[in-house]
Amino acid sequence: MAVVPRFAAWAELDRRIWTLALARAVNTVGLSLVMAFLGVYVVDERGYSAALFGAIALGANLAQSATNAWAGELSDRVGRRPIMVGALTVRAAVIAGLGVQVLLHAPLWSLALNFVASSALRGCFEPPASALVADIAQPHQRVAAFGLQRMGVNLGWAVGPAAGGLLAVVIPYGAVFFLAAAGLLIAAWTCRGLDDPRERGGGHQLERVRLRDAFAVALRQPPMVALLLGSFLFSLAHTQLFSVFAIYMTKGLGLAKDEVGLLYSLNGALVLVMQWPALGAIRRVGTHAALIGASLVFALGFGLIGLAEGLAGGAVAIAVITVAEVLFAPAHQAAAAESGNAARLGATFGLVGFTQMLGVAFGPLVGGALFDAIGHHHLAMWGAVSGVCLALAATFAIYARVAVSRSPGAELG
Repeated sequence: MAVVPRFAAWAELDRRIWTLALARAVNTVGLSLVMAFLGVYVVDERGYSAALFGAIALGANLAQSATNAWAGELSDRVGRRPIMVGALTVRAAVIAGLGVQVLLHAPLWSLALNFVASSALRGCFEPPASALVADIAQPHQRVAAFGLQRMGVNLGWAVGPAAGGLLAVVIPYGAVFFLAAAGLLIAAWTCRGLDDPRERGGGHQLERVRLRDAFAVALRQPPMVALLLGSFLFSLAHTQLFSVFAIYMTKGLGLAKDEVGLLYSLNGALVLVMQWPALGAIRRVGTHAALIGASLVFALGFGLIGLAEGLAGGAVAIAVITVAEVLFAPAHQAAAAESGNAARLGATFGLVGFTQMLGVAFGPLVGGALFDAIGHHHLAMWGAVSGVCLALAATFAIYARVAVSRSPGAELG
């Protein structure tokens, strides 16, 4: 009986939410063709250390963190659509240029500059896109709407890495970037048809808010402080799955690139299967309990990576982490939407994205340093990541308490 309400929750969503989920899927297919293996290329094929790649990723993700805040706030004033379409289009050119550099074995510093530019442009897409979902969906629809967006992203991950691993066997890795660029252009074309409520409303009448002032307001609200800290801790841990995990599986456990691609595809495919029942679970226990429970499941999943001895062990760990993802992602996005000013949801998602990207920025550096230092002690390395997830669970326990005390009945059911 629970299946029908969950299906109805998706069926009643505005078609623009479905269109944006499709754009995310196409975008992710293109980028996951190449980005899942960029660390492997730099470390394995070019011979640089994992820590150095982590430092490059740090700079790239700091750039994305800054543009997250800027683009989110700007979208409140000029509209979501023009920023999303522009960012996707320009990023397509940057990704194609990165492919040329890989084909020519360009110096690492030049690859790094283009990587930074690509990440900065991604930051211009995510907060406006999330804010657009929150603009369109009714409050009771937001968990379902953000769950659908997550499915779009993971549909891309189900297809992209496996296809990228296979394509890298038959064509040069750099040439795969051109297919990624094509995916970005298709996503931009899809987004150009979205009807943006901000373009009809009075968003242009809002005054510009500086990042410093936005943080000052947020830090006076205990729920927002906990939400921002939780966003940082989540991304610090979760980024390991898309940075040092691939390096660990190839260099630490001896898996081939196509096998690593299959693990990422398993993650994406399981999201498509599990997201539907996960929405029912969130509806039953509430977003607060879902955030805490998902954090504990993340801790278990990352610990299992340290116990894995091959492809099968990696698949079990990925499956457990996926359970946590399908619970955490829509609950986290819905919590962010409820925590912000309805007139400035772009700024709210920009702040959350800024903080989250700080975790993404430092994640590869921390993971790379752990791999270089104690990568041969598998359980100790991944146990450290599990410890971050336990801290995440404690943070969202605090968030649940202060959010309920300040806004009784605000929690999504």
